[in-house]
Amino acid sequence: MKRALVFLCILLGFSVLGWGQQKIDSVFVCDVRFTETRFNNPHAGSGFLLRYADTVYLCTAKHVLFFAKTDRMKGIGFGEELEAWRFVNRGSKRVVIRAGKLVNEDPNEKLDGMPIHDWLIFKAPDSLPKHVAVFELRKSPLKSGETLYFTGFPYTPIEMEPIRVRGSFLGFTKAGNLKLDVPKAKYNGCSGGPVFDVQGRLVGIVSMGYFNAETEAMVFEPASTDYVKKVLAAIEN
Repeated sequence: MKRALVFLCILLGFSVLGWGQQKIDSVFVCDVRFTETRFNNPHAGSGFLLRYADTVYLCTAKHVLFFAKTDRMKGIGFGEELEAWRFVNRGSKRVVIRAGKLVNEDPNEKLDGMPIHDWLIFKAPDSLPKHVAVFELRKSPLKSGETLYFTGFPYTPIEMEPIRVRGSFLGFTKAGNLKLDVPKAKYNGCSGGPVFDVQGRLVGIVSMGYFNAETEAMVFEPASTDYVKKVLAAIEN
């Protein structure tokens, strides 16, 4: 119970220390390294850990491949191009998690437009660092007006700690993504960060967000968990 309370408080943005007075990391920066180092990207969006059944996965947004790829990469996959996809703590670099196999690889899905299912899912290593949060999926449906949060590392300003933003659930898009009412801001770099409820249960992943000058309103549409549930259920079953 104490562990769950500490995790929840950290997700909601409180300054809480636990588990031996060590800070718990709930979101990371994706540090992508290729065999051709000129394509390296030390901040290719954000990412987090997700437990499904008894397996832990590393997740980020699929569209970060638009700026984390080589010239030879045309689909969702790396071939022999990737040296390492690492999830790191931007502040101290004390936590480095090296991603394993890309489980939703699809070379036939081309990198030419916003992905329909904006999830990139890796196997996590068997041994994980201490003091990292692992999300679990929410099982109950969302309610209109419900308070949700997201966290991630924006490109600017370059902060050593992630931002944590509170929003309100407005409903679903025609494509099945979430619609959130969030404060006006630039959230570039947070793509791939977790979206969660007040109990810390995962409900989505940061995907598309921008300010619409015509309507003078933020458009913030995280990808839902429908796709990741389908992919992981097929693997685990």
